[in-house]
Amino acid sequence: MAVDPAAPPPAWAPLPDPPPPDAPPAQGEGAPLGWPATLLMVAATILLLAWPYIDLEVAIPLGRWQADAPVADLAACFFLPIAAVALFRARLPPGALGYAVLLGAGLAAAVSSPDRGAALHELLRKPLFSGLAYGLGLTAFIGTVGRVEPLRRALLAAVALCATISLTTSVGRIVAGDTLWFQAIEGLTNNHKTLAVALAPALPLLWGWSGRAPDRLTRGIVLFGAVALLASVSRTAWISVAVAATFFVTWAGRPLSERKGLLPVVLALGLLGATYGPILTGSLTQLDALRSRHSLDKRSWRLFVESPLVGAGPGASVRVESATFPDYRVNGVDAHGVIQKVGAEYGLLGLVGYGAFVLANARRLRANHREGDGRWPTFVALHTNLLLSTEAFTCTHWAIFAVTVGLALREETPPELQ
Repeated sequence: MAVDPAAPPPAWAPLPDPPPPDAPPAQGEGAPLGWPATLLMVAATILLLAWPYIDLEVAIPLGRWQADAPVADLAACFFLPIAAVALFRARLPPGALGYAVLLGAGLAAAVSSPDRGAALHELLRKPLFSGLAYGLGLTAFIGTVGRVEPLRRALLAAVALCATISLTTSVGRIVAGDTLWFQAIEGLTNNHKTLAVALAPALPLLWGWSGRAPDRLTRGIVLFGAVALLASVSRTAWISVAVAATFFVTWAGRPLSERKGLLPVVLALGLLGATYGPILTGSLTQLDALRSRHSLDKRSWRLFVESPLVGAGPGASVRVESATFPDYRVNGVDAHGVIQKVGAEYGLLGLVGYGAFVLANARRLRANHREGDGRWPTFVALHTNLLLSTEAFTCTHWAIFAVTVGLALREETPPELQ
């Protein structure tokens, strides 16, 4: 999309003030970065390398307490100053008002919660931190930094490493004759299938990073990642990749996604298959997982009915599960689905606010979509993922979300301000 050099900068990006007339030329894609941007690029690289691993944590001593923080989130802290500048200048992203409504609903529920401290901590630690560090800070950095090729290379390396770990673990399960069951990987994740869920939206992003045909290395890594997804037997990952693939697979010269009604049908069949497929296959392992999901759904519905306007408060799902079913296998497992998660903990206000946030970003990405571009397919895959997973306020979702929206922002940012 062409950019008018005389046009004002995007209203929501924390861009620097225009340089004085005697300033050196703005850096292009091949020019070296200044030291602040280099520091942030290092932080972004570490973030992407650690993004798939929810249990890759660093212990932070806090006197009598100790906090464990994922490495990706620690790296994301470097982007909080950018978010602060954006808030100070009132340069906010699409859907910011909707996200603020979600946070307001969470705050109202937290202050009235019997476990106020835990609810407030969850609100600050998950949705507020994710929205500021990733949704605002990292997005704005990617949208305005002079070069993004280092980020593409970091994501390629991260996908190759994650796919290797996922495939190795899945092959071990297959050899052991327990293909469908999950396995914890100490220090990385409590369920190896979460690696496939994290990988799924990253594959279309890499494939369509530039909007042109990917190079040989990218094709190889993406196809290797697809093999790892297939071996993982993660229905959530399969569905997300299948939905994204409809934007790249053509039939009679047109992407399948442009066939009227096809994409909703693929999505609906995938969701039904993921939810009720175990009944057809008769797999005891999958039937147990299905019963677990239904248990979590019933808990979410109960919390929503008890407080429909603002929900039971951030983090209530896991706390209630721990108290109600202390000996059940899914003890402590979060709601499997963003609708169940937000509805139970943030109520109708949270659902409306979060929905407005997603739709505002979807409109922007959809309006600028071109055939072969990976950003809109990635956004669709990300939010297909959320319909079946626990990723709503974790780095595994927000890192790829920030890269996707940040790349879209670059098209709206004049080159001299990048």
